[in-house]
Amino acid sequence: MPKAKRDVAELKNRAINSLVLGIELFNRPHDQGRSESVLILLHHAFEMLLKAIIKDRTGTVHAKGEKYSFGFDKCLEVAQNGIKVITADERATLSILDAHRDTAVHYYQDISEDLLYLQAQAAVTLFDDLLSRVFKERLADCIPERVLPVSSRPPKDLKVLIDSELSQVDELLQAGSRRGIQAAARLRPILALATATREDAERVTEGELRKAINRRRQGDEWSIILPEIAQLKLDTQGEGIPIYLRIKKDADLAFRVAKDGEPAVGTLVKQEVNIWDKYNLGRDDLAKKLGLSGPKTSALLLELGIQDDQDYFKVLRRKSSTFKGYSKAALDRLQSAINNGVDVEGVWEKQRHNFGARKRK
Repeated sequence: MPKAKRDVAELKNRAINSLVLGIELFNRPHDQGRSESVLILLHHAFEMLLKAIIKDRTGTVHAKGEKYSFGFDKCLEVAQNGIKVITADERATLSILDAHRDTAVHYYQDISEDLLYLQAQAAVTLFDDLLSRVFKERLADCIPERVLPVSSRPPKDLKVLIDSELSQVDELLQAGSRRGIQAAARLRPILALATATREDAERVTEGELRKAINRRRQGDEWSIILPEIAQLKLDTQGEGIPIYLRIKKDADLAFRVAKDGEPAVGTLVKQEVNIWDKYNLGRDDLAKKLGLSGPKTSALLLELGIQDDQDYFKVLRRKSSTFKGYSKAALDRLQSAINNGVDVEGVWEKQRHNFGARKRK
């Protein structure tokens, strides 16, 4: 068997092993380290599976000149916009898992049994979907059918589940500052659902968590504080324990979130955005993530008109300092252009005069 095929097979096997271990820990009879372990292993399972798919389709999981293989964010970008094997809903599901895993690894959260089951069952469903779609295999062919997350009360309605979770956050907030830490820990996984489903999927920041709590204490409704959650719904198939459970972003909405700069009228809800969080990438950050030189990245930015679109670019000022900030959406736009075959060298030759660069003789 060629080395590339062996690599794909090994990555796929590692993915399945991590998934099975995650399910085993989900069903363990005690709770010590359980939720964190489940999220970490499910996350690893998908990173390995996405790398197996990308390696199979493109022959590599390394950016040109980089020592390390793609990270999770890069795998999502290539899988959705490069080789187009996952949908926007599926990317959102994996971004939610990534946000939960990030908090589990780097801080702490109080994730309820219902939310943990939701994440585990959605992960098993999506893993089976991808395995079937790309490799023409079913998860049932690789592991016993009895191996799946088990819950005595699987959630059917995401809105009911989230309302219950937020009611418990409210109870903790009303108990005073003594319970504030517990309220924040309970809110983190809910906030992960919101931030991870945004167009520029983000991880939960402590600043945004504090802001959400302060707004709630000031009387704002949760539907205004976290409008993205209203977009989500569960698609379940099967009776009793649902074998298939998918998170989708096509719930009927009473409103939608206004884009940056769009006036909030009618059914639009204005969302407060920390512009330093949104436009948090410099030119050199983009260059490193794209695997390009700084000047060639600048040429590509100019060619695509990135600085003319406020969703992509903003000049930020703090006291006497200025910073040219780019959003994750800008990074995605650049990466998409590269994946679709833009001639970077041709763009550089066309635009280099704008940067004082002479042609080599």
